[in-house]
Amino acid sequence: MKLVLLPTLLILFISCSQANTKNEQNKPQTKVCRLVKANTTQEIGVKGMVCQMGCGGSIRKALKETCAVERVEITYIDSLEEQVIKVHYDRDQIAPKQMLLVLAGLNDRQFTVRTVGSPQALK
Repeated sequence: MKLVLLPTLLILFISCSQANTKNEQNKPQTKVCRLVKANTTQEIGVKGMVCQMGCGGSIRKALKETCAVERVEITYIDSLEEQVIKVHYDRDQIAPKQMLLVLAGLNDRQFTVRTVGSPQALK
């Protein structure tokens, strides 16, 4: 009986440790960014937003994951076709064109984006 129990426990132990390794590999990697100090703001027009919470949250998250954006201000007005967001970012780390590319690729290309005005340096 001991001869059967020991190999069974060994096989069970090995399969459990391999399952944990596979689960850890499937976890999405969380990007850790250093503290961003914004030195510029840029307003961006966004068409295709349907709500402030979901769309605004995905926009904010995607821009912050660039590790170059400190803050994103989103004032959603339901009656407007194009929402204007204000991005506070480090111009030495990202350019407005790069932010537009990030936003244009979100949610299966749900958003149409454009810069509004020129970047404004923060004092």
